[in-house]
Amino acid sequence: MLFPATASLAALLLAQAPSPKAGPEILTAGSGEATLPPQRAVLHIGMTSRASNAAEASSRNAKILRSVLDTLGRAGFPRESLKTVDFGVGPVIDYEHANRVTGYDATATIRLVVRDLTQIGRVIDLALTAGATDIPDVEFESDSVAIGRRRALGEALTKARNDADALATAAGGSLGRLLDVSTVGGFGFASGTRLSLAGVVVQNRAPVFTPRDVVVQVTVQARWEFLPGH
Repeated sequence: MLFPATASLAALLLAQAPSPKAGPEILTAGSGEATLPPQRAVLHIGMTSRASNAAEASSRNAKILRSVLDTLGRAGFPRESLKTVDFGVGPVIDYEHANRVTGYDATATIRLVVRDLTQIGRVIDLALTAGATDIPDVEFESDSVAIGRRRALGEALTKARNDADALATAAGGSLGRLLDVSTVGGFGFASGTRLSLAGVVVQNRAPVFTPRDVVVQVTVQARWEFLPGH
């Protein structure tokens, strides 16, 4: 039986005992991506009005906002699908002339989801005709991003394993167990989904779009056991 002092000494010696030396390892990384067809487009329709005072700027912009909402409503978009995500007013400052206030800008933004991708050009034309001043880009989305991410992760890990196997062979050994694997920079993200309106083709006023694929990109980092040759 160990007395408390003896037990404490034994625990201290165990804690200070060197751990078994880890064998050689190989660290690799791999990337993968999955391309998904878009299922909807998201537009942020902006409008700006300028006036000499804040009240007048807000009043003008409110009229434009109602005009755009009414126009899109008559085009078949229910009011609940048209969300006003921004509405504000602020001074216009001339910083080159003693920070003088030269007027006031009122701004508003509507978020609209378009599920019929063939109607994007028509929607933009209607909004601009109704008074909208700013539709900077179109964002495409897919409901299958989670499925695409899993597929991309599998591709990334396969690439990492192939590289690790090649390194092990080149070093005169072989690849052992997978010791650790993790994603780099998060769990994967969709990219390349925004289409700038600066380069769209215009035919009979309505822009013509080619919907852009949703691309899910991931990167993984893996650590493998290296088995030296004999």
